[in-house]
Amino acid sequence: MNARDKAYDGADYGIDLKSALVQTMSEEKTTHAVLQETVYGWLKGTTLYMFSPELRTMTYSNFANHIGCDANEFYYSEKDQARVYTWIAEDKPNARFSVFFKEKLEGEWNVYASGSVQVIMPDDFIDSLKPN
Repeated sequence: MNARDKAYDGADYGIDLKSALVQTMSEEKTTHAVLQETVYGWLKGTTLYMFSPELRTMTYSNFANHIGCDANEFYYSEKDQARVYTWIAEDKPNARFSVFFKEKLEGEWNVYASGSVQVIMPDDFIDSLKPN
């Protein structure tokens, strides 16, 4: 099973999907530019997805396919009862993008929330927020 499948079982990387310990997944990393485009272009700065009908049904595979590689880290958040996947930029290792997935139906994990650290907001996104 490919990690980009909807109900990923952890086998490709030997991760424990119920472990709260951070576990390494893919060694392949993305770039800061891809994380910027993902956070501010594709997702338009959204961090909570429950209010967005078009985004809240997205799965891990949507994110992995858009970013172009599997996540670099995984852990299970007991507090949030969520699977958390993190992508790290190869050209800027402090830039990270984490996505939380909750189980809505048995075996179906959909995006719940996301957050980024050191993913710099591009000027064109800042400009789009200014009143005309």
